[in-house]
Amino acid sequence: MSGIARFLSSGKGLTFMALVSMLVLGIVLGPIVSDRVFSFQEMQPAALLEAIKNTGSLSDQGPASLSEGFRQVAKSFEPFVVNVSSRSIPPQVRRSRSQRSFGFDDLMDQLHGGQARQVTSLGSGTIVDPKGFIVTNSHVVTWNDQRGNANVHDRIEVTLNSGERFNAKMIGYDTQADIAVLKIDAGRELAAAEIGDTPSMQIGDWVLAIGSPFGLEQTVTAGIVSAKGRHGDRFGSGANLFGDYIQTDAAINPGNSGGPLVNMQGQLIGINTFITTRSGGSQGIGFSIPSNVFVNAYNQLVSTGRIERGWIGISMNVFPMTPEIAEFFGVDGEDPQGIKDGDGVLVTDLINEDSESSQQESPAGRAGIRIEDVIVQIGGREIESPFDLRSAVGTTAPGETLKVVAVRKGEVKEFDVTLARRTIDERQARSNRPLSFEEYQPEPQEPKEIGLAFMDLSANQIARHNLEDEAGKVLITDVTVGSLAYDAGLGRGQIITSVNGQAATGADAFKRLVSGLNSGQAAVLRVIVPGQNGQPNNIFYTSFVKP
Repeated sequence: MSGIARFLSSGKGLTFMALVSMLVLGIVLGPIVSDRVFSFQEMQPAALLEAIKNTGSLSDQGPASLSEGFRQVAKSFEPFVVNVSSRSIPPQVRRSRSQRSFGFDDLMDQLHGGQARQVTSLGSGTIVDPKGFIVTNSHVVTWNDQRGNANVHDRIEVTLNSGERFNAKMIGYDTQADIAVLKIDAGRELAAAEIGDTPSMQIGDWVLAIGSPFGLEQTVTAGIVSAKGRHGDRFGSGANLFGDYIQTDAAINPGNSGGPLVNMQGQLIGINTFITTRSGGSQGIGFSIPSNVFVNAYNQLVSTGRIERGWIGISMNVFPMTPEIAEFFGVDGEDPQGIKDGDGVLVTDLINEDSESSQQESPAGRAGIRIEDVIVQIGGREIESPFDLRSAVGTTAPGETLKVVAVRKGEVKEFDVTLARRTIDERQARSNRPLSFEEYQPEPQEPKEIGLAFMDLSANQIARHNLEDEAGKVLITDVTVGSLAYDAGLGRGQIITSVNGQAATGADAFKRLVSGLNSGQAAVLRVIVPGQNGQPNNIFYTSFVKP
């Protein structure tokens, strides 16, 4: 019997073969199990995300190979990173046009001297599903009106690493989590990033931040994990109060928002969100939403289009757990399991979903938790502060059941708490809304269109610009700021001569040519810019994709 055969027939060999069989079965069944959820909007398969633990590294051989590790990670992750540009013109600056056009508003800002004012945003994102699903920050693709309400930008454009550009559809967003999910239709499957397990990251681990700082696409910066579990409530209203941030000294600047923080296994472990700075630029203190937070948010958004947060139904003691309080309630000690180690959250009241004191109706009360219990663990996570409890509950979907460990006068107790839906934020938002005798009715948002007004070129203009030999003669009379025509470089006074090689013989013909295109088809235009003061005419080609 050969050495290999003897090994396989031994106890260790049989264990080895069993592990290999389980691994193969997991590889085969994994894609089948994870691809069963459908997008709530498109009813197309939208696989839920799952963090993958990986202890290997591309730089395990030591400092000499660190540079090579950075190169490998940057190169492998490059196809997943996208540039996200968004723009809107607030509805209060719109007014109608009477000129011949495609029927779109002439969006002019009458409050700013007649100049059009557009709201723009630039950021980054990561492809996380081959079908074109992209995760980014909500503040990259939304803007706030005068009442503080978030509005999705009129136009969201995604640029791939290949240079291809696509108009993106909003699948869902949540301003509290600062997460948004976009979808593009590239006509093919795209390379998608693997999600890493943030809790397994250690302070001091190397990470890369990739994005478009100041519009410079695919910029890579390196740093380490400076800290974990940074509480969002210390950074003001712009931070997510339910997620504990990763802090990194990798350079993050405006335009990096929504971009990935990548570990040395080439996995997405964070979404770069904001920085703390006195200069306006990076000072080595950047913050990323960890994977255990954004994965939960993403999965809810692709499934239902919104995020619902769990509600445990307790009021917590806001003062720190002093040694005296810990001893009084029986949680003092040095337990390495985190049960009785001098911290936890003291329950001061039990409240129901309507924020009324009610021990019987509170989810915690129904499970058996009582006032003056000290909660020390939730779902296996150690609870040391009110923020830990709020984060553990708020990042869990309603209806899920969590194992809660509490200490009651020194006695350890376990409870299975089924979470209700958190509604306090909705009630507070309604109560904080200013009232008036005139009901606020925002104007309906029309889809972003071509934004081009035009007319026939007159005989005098044809002669003045020496255009007798040109078959196409369409004069541009106006272009809407922020429209497709605006992005294509078209402007007032230019002359369009052809569309996809066909002569635009007049305004009616030009309108028929463009109207005859299907949504998603490109219009390649030949354009003449008339010369001034005896200078010759200039010719250029440009294009836009019909919405």
